[in-house]
Amino acid sequence: MSSNRVLNPSEAARRLGVSTKALRLYEERGLIAPVRTAAGWRAYGPEQMTRAAEIVALRKLGLSLAQIARVQGGEPEGLEPALAAH
Repeated sequence: MSSNRVLNPSEAARRLGVSTKALRLYEERGLIAPVRTAAGWRAYGPEQMTRAAEIVALRKLGLSLAQIARVQGGEPEGLEPALAAH
């Protein structure tokens, strides 16, 4: 598989171990921005998959989507307690 391969939502969700609904929620919250195909379908390239994998990892640490948004926005204060608890 090429590292530049673009995945459709179901392929991306399967690789990440989440539902396609979770991916849509991450997009709605502004955490990821999938690219769009010429037909307007969501597609996940390497950058989006890396970002989505970070979100999944932070969720597993117990962070809420709001906390993840703050961490990704450059406010690491929310990450420290979660890492300490883990």
